[in-house]
Amino acid sequence: NAENKVKIVREGGLPPLVDLMLTQNERLQEHAVVAIRNLSVNEQNEVDIVAEGALAPIINLLRVPNEDLQEHAAGALANLSTNPMNKIRIV
Repeated sequence: NAENKVKIVREGGLPPLVDLMLTQNERLQEHAVVAIRNLSVNEQNEVDIVAEGALAPIINLLRVPNEDLQEHAAGALANLSTNPMNKIRIV
């Protein structure tokens, strides 16, 4: 639900997800990056996700050996890159 995605971000759901992407537990990283990917389909969330510092952890997940994590991180980056300001930060 698009409305719930906005509420999750507005109510402070991003910092815990960013923290989970920074753990050494691949399962937690995967759940967090999938949640970020799903939240990032909303235009306003795209901006907020990057503003909350999620970009570096997402990019770091592209470098892990786990292909599932790489795929989810790439999907999140693809969603975030639809915003012109995010595209500049990603590059």
